[in-house]
Amino acid sequence: MLWSSRSKKKRHGVLLDYPSPGDSLCNECDAACCRSFPAVNITGIEYNQLRLIGATRLQFSLIGRHKLLIENGCEFLKEGKCSIYEQRPNVCQRFMCQIK
Repeated sequence: MLWSSRSKKKRHGVLLDYPSPGDSLCNECDAACCRSFPAVNITGIEYNQLRLIGATRLQFSLIGRHKLLIENGCEFLKEGKCSIYEQRPNVCQRFMCQIK
């Protein structure tokens, strides 16, 4: 039996110091970053903004960073795309996926 060979693209994530310009990679991506981490740190302002738009997987903290829990997929991931792309947290804006 012959197995079809698929070439997998290897991706490497980089967290930039500033939001990444353009979104060409995001348009081609399978949203790996939205499923690859247990949580992302968010600010108090982002916590409130996400709560107002219906986030249910938020973790409030009195002593550390608030978190958006994304383990097993971010709740805002719809059909492989971010449904709050223009309102996504700063950490998501700064994440850049590089194809190796």
